[in-house]
This record gives sequence, structure tokens and C-alpha cells, in this order.
Amino acid sequence: MSQNGQQTGQYTQVIATEQNVPSPNTLNKTDRLPVTIYYEALCSDSMVFITRQLYPSWLRHENEMKLRLVPFGKAWIEEQPSEPPKYHCQHGPRECELNILHGCILKKLPPKKAFAVVACLMKNFRTSFEQCIEGHESFKASIVNCSQGQQGAKLFKQFANETDNVHRPLPFVPTIVADEVDPGKTGVRAISSYSCIVLYSQPYDYYAQDDWLEHFDR
Repeated sequence: MSQNGQQTGQYTQVIATEQNVPSPNTLNKTDRLPVTIYYEALCSDSMVFITRQLYPSWLRHENEMKLRLVPFGKAWIEEQPSEPPKYHCQHGPRECELNILHGCILKKLPPKKAFAVVACLMKNFRTSFEQCIEGHESFKASIVNCSQGQQGAKLFKQFANETDNVHRPLPFVPTIVADEVDPGKTGVRAISSYSCIVLYSQPYDYYAQDDWLEHFDR
């Protein structure tokens, strides 16, 4: 880590520092920390962050975190009059399809189930929707119809607008906004200990725990 709090690594932009981490007294213990993740379905950094850090942190702090996932990243939508929109994603057309699928999962499933399915899909590039929806089959048709229809297209447009409001284009994927802190000043490695600092001032070593894997290890 450098003197100004920056840390470089496979999926790190800038780590939260003492200057931009709120005081432990900023939130009451009954408050939920707002955390929004702007990510891409086929981004390896997003996959590592969500499966190794965010999801295990959320399992321990779901009652203290108000989590929102926005699957769009560095994509863009090309719109022309009298023509259907064209989607462009950083990792190709398949990523656009998966971003929309993730959006429909987040729309159709209750939050706890939705995040588990998304985390399952982010395990690796070969994990299938059929594997991850196991146990929630009653929602499958609704999710598929959403992802292949106008509802999915509207969600993707919504995610585009939300992402553009943060930064266009995103400088880094995944980007997190925690407690409405400027995403350019907080880094993905900070999320587990960051949420604990804000809520309890107690760091948590997520690498020491692997029991969370059972929640979606298929």
C-alpha cells in the first residue's frame, strides 16, 4: 500500500483510507450501509470481487448492508431512430445477454435469493443458469421471459442511465459506491473491512472463512 492509501492489484483501484471512511459513529447499529456495485457479468475482476469478498461479507452483514447490484459496467447502447437498440459490452454480445439476465434475476427474485443466484453465476465462466436457478425453478420462466423481452431491455436501459450518472464511462469495473462515497475514492478490496469499520469498527478477515461457499457451491 502506498502512503496515500492507494493499493494496486488484480482487481483493486483505490482502497478506502482514513480520510474517506466514515467515522464508526456515522451510522447507528440499526442503520443499513448503502452499497451499490456497478459490475459486468463476464468481467474477471467482478467475478473475483463478488464471489470472494462481497458475497461472504453480505452473508455476515446482510441486515446491516443495503445492497444494490447494477449489471452494466462499461457497456453502451447504440440508439437510432426507427431501429432497435444495439448493445455493446466490453466482453462481447454474450456479456450483454448475461447482464440482462442478471438484471431480470434481480428483478424477479427476492433479494436474498437473487444475490445467491447471481453469486453462483459469477463463480466461473462455465457456470450455467440452469445450475444456479436450482431450488428456485418456479421463477425460471419469468426470468427467461424477462431476459428475452421488453422488460429486460427496459432494465438494461435503466442500468445504463444509473451507471452514466456515476461516471461515463466507468473508470474501473467493478466500481462500488458505499454510503454515497465518491466511487473514485473507494476501492473494491475495502468492502468487507469497510462495512465493519462503519458499523462496528471491527475488521473482518474474510479470507479466514470459507463456509459461505456452501451457499452456492454446486
